[in-house]
Amino acid sequence: LGDFGLARLCGHGSDPLTTHVAGTWGYLSPDHIRTGRATTATDVFAFGVLVLEVTCGRRPIEYQNEGGERVLLVDLVFGFWNEGNMLDAKDPNLGAEYDQREVEMVLKLGLLCSHS
Repeated sequence: LGDFGLARLCGHGSDPLTTHVAGTWGYLSPDHIRTGRATTATDVFAFGVLVLEVTCGRRPIEYQNEGGERVLLVDLVFGFWNEGNMLDAKDPNLGAEYDQREVEMVLKLGLLCSHS
């Protein structure tokens, strides 16, 4: 999985260093934003965000009601992990029908892929 908009921008054989950062906000790694270089690590980051998006039932970027501040899903899940209540990040639509260890493992996988 990768950001196909970026794949179209950087054709085969071209230098992946661009003067403009292209891609979908929320899936772009901080390293890609900083350097403008698309690498395997940027795809791993995007995969991690996708894993978190599916597991949490949230978009990669959400807006808080108070002041319209943007919240990155990666930061939100990391905050839950840091507070010791990682399962609070899971999709509430899962109800009680889930394996706690599996959900924790998938959330940790998403965080590991999307660390910066």
